[in-house]
Amino acid sequence: MKKYILIISLLAACVTADARGWNVKWNADTYMLAGTGDYLPFWSRTGHDGILPYSSAGVVAGGADVSYNASNGIFFEAGANLVGSVAARNPWQKDQVNGLVDRLYVSGGWKMLRLDVGMIPRVKSLGDLSISGGDIMWSGNARNIPGINASTDWIYFEKGHWFGFKGNLAHYQLIDNRYVKGTMIHNKELSVKFALGKKVDFIAGFGHWAHWGGNSPKYGEYPVSIIDYYRIFMALSGGEDASVSDQVNVLGNHLGREYVRFDWRASAFTMTFQYDKPFEDRSGMKFKNAPDGIWTLKFSFKDRDALVTDVVYEHIRTTWQTGPYHDRPATPEEMEKQDPNDHYYGKIVLGGCDNYFSNGEYLSGWTNYGRTIGLPLILPYAPGEDGMCLGIASNRIRGHHIGIRGVVFESVPYTLKSTFTRNFGKYHQGESSFFATTPWQLSLALEMEFGRSITNLPLNLAVGVYGDIGKVYKNSAGLTLRISYRDFRRF
Repeated sequence: MKKYILIISLLAACVTADARGWNVKWNADTYMLAGTGDYLPFWSRTGHDGILPYSSAGVVAGGADVSYNASNGIFFEAGANLVGSVAARNPWQKDQVNGLVDRLYVSGGWKMLRLDVGMIPRVKSLGDLSISGGDIMWSGNARNIPGINASTDWIYFEKGHWFGFKGNLAHYQLIDNRYVKGTMIHNKELSVKFALGKKVDFIAGFGHWAHWGGNSPKYGEYPVSIIDYYRIFMALSGGEDASVSDQVNVLGNHLGREYVRFDWRASAFTMTFQYDKPFEDRSGMKFKNAPDGIWTLKFSFKDRDALVTDVVYEHIRTTWQTGPYHDRPATPEEMEKQDPNDHYYGKIVLGGCDNYFSNGEYLSGWTNYGRTIGLPLILPYAPGEDGMCLGIASNRIRGHHIGIRGVVFESVPYTLKSTFTRNFGKYHQGESSFFATTPWQLSLALEMEFGRSITNLPLNLAVGVYGDIGKVYKNSAGLTLRISYRDFRRF
């Protein structure tokens, strides 16, 4: 952390010494969040990189970013954003007074190549109208994670741009209080694009994530050698110093996404269709868990001052998970063909019960500071007194989400969100489980922003009204007021 601060300070000094070609922007935000229940409604606290508390609170944030773009394609960026909050007590947040680093990074690159070091939000490919931002694995619901990410923008091989690709290779370090302390995350992604004419693009992509390393209270130190990194990279079985499970299966906890996307650019709008599917094992990678995933249809109109500028509909389904059973007992005839020394002797592996975002060794699962890193509708267990989250409580969901954005009164942007779900818990929870009755949930949001031209002040004012109706969250209403200041200077 001290290294990041030093680097950012040096860059700021460079701006002062020679500001030619530099851009500086800064922000200050004050949030006042109030709700009628113990918890704020879903949409008043979701989708803000995990900085807003679960209960009524006051929040202040401030930061700055500097950047430089040279004529030869070289660029540099650095930034920081600090957040402080005072929140009402709730089971999800240990401390009522809390301070955190939201953004702290240094970036650089050349043309389509980029390197990020530190804590920085990821770009939401479908925008914030989508329930996941376009990525079922990394939605912006949880706090930013420190790491190193080498990535590319779209790289094309010819002037017609009929074929291109982009990808990244990243390493992250989880620093929250979790079951396996010091857990690391490996990530790599690759997407390809084909132009199916002048107005239609087809995109397909694959993303691989893996928990590895760290210190488990049950298994001790997990192996972290160069050879082990290779095993994580290639999803291979662990060596003799790995746990029995990792020797039989693969080292670490592996998960990811596969997606396809179509973009059609008409004269008055752009239509996007995307199917984004998670996987937890090889059966999921082979699409055996389809139709699980997020099915998105989005319209973005070219008139950006219209009553409706963007519409998103999403169908969310994670109930199949390749079936309820990972394996079944083998018949005597099947056992005759099996190796008695094999770990799965006497069983037929079906590959089901994928149990999204969960793992038997990395018990905290796909969470960070008690919030789901991916699709926010997948619910984690409430953290304990020590702030530790022990994984996912419900990951079988069917739902619908609608998002609408536009402009009213000629200059006031608004956003509407409506999300309805049926929640099925997890496989094999039993009839006594809260989720055995498949509780339903409806979450609503209306947000409006009043800019400087309306307020006659050097400030932007945003107001949000939210509501939860259903069985998963207690019925509640919420009100959010945000006062923000933004400015920009080019030198």
